[in-house]
Amino acid sequence: MHKVLERSDGSLDINIINNNLQKLYQSGCCKILNPNSYNDNVEVVLINTAGGITCNDKINIKVSIENSNLSICTQAAEKIYSGFGDPANIDINLNLNNSNLFWLPKELILFNNSKLNRKININLSGNCNLVFCENSIFGRTAMSEKIKNINFSDNWKVFINSSLKHFEAINLIGSINENYKNNFTFANNSSLSTILIFGKIIYQLEPELRKIIKNIDNHYCEMTTFDDKIIIRSLAKDNYDLKKTVNFIMKNIIHDKIPRSWDL
Repeated sequence: MHKVLERSDGSLDINIINNNLQKLYQSGCCKILNPNSYNDNVEVVLINTAGGITCNDKINIKVSIENSNLSICTQAAEKIYSGFGDPANIDINLNLNNSNLFWLPKELILFNNSKLNRKININLSGNCNLVFCENSIFGRTAMSEKIKNINFSDNWKVFINSSLKHFEAINLIGSINENYKNNFTFANNSSLSTILIFGKIIYQLEPELRKIIKNIDNHYCEMTTFDDKIIIRSLAKDNYDLKKTVNFIMKNIIHDKIPRSWDL
């Protein structure tokens, strides 16, 4: 019988109004840095001092911004390790009122036999722009890592003025070898990126983004626009190739607002 060890429990609660930090609560393994910014964006760097996430961990993040421009990134990739016990839980709530948010964490790296339930709820009200980027790595090719079994549930919801505008979910349980081989899922790739864009910003970005993506040397990168949103999906054989593609796209979306931690 495996002994279940006490694991990490971290919380963050951040409130920013008029580009000024009004409230910061941090506990456990969750911490932030607030570096000087050289543009009109407030920059927040999320840190997990536990060095990774495994079974029974709990992470809660709440960010509320009003009349502000905010970029959120992470200090490093978040690693989801194998373990014994219940899946780790990550709950993220992002609330915007007349604000611009660039959600730009580094990649989520999942290891064999890892277990994670993640929920991301985003609420937009008033005149808001959202650029949301999430990258998931199912085993690092450079380290010859293979995913044979996994328990991964990832659910995202975006509300605009309390109305649900976007919902998507990934649920992978057990062996995912067949999913790798299936052209409707991974097409033999191990790295997945999703970029979501909401707000009036989509009208100025759409024409240029179509040109950019058309010229990307990777036919596993596509863009669609509907219901006042842009969705960009990318697949790659490994993390490095995915980051090159995503960095190229993001630098054309937000230019000087790319976090310094994103450097390859």
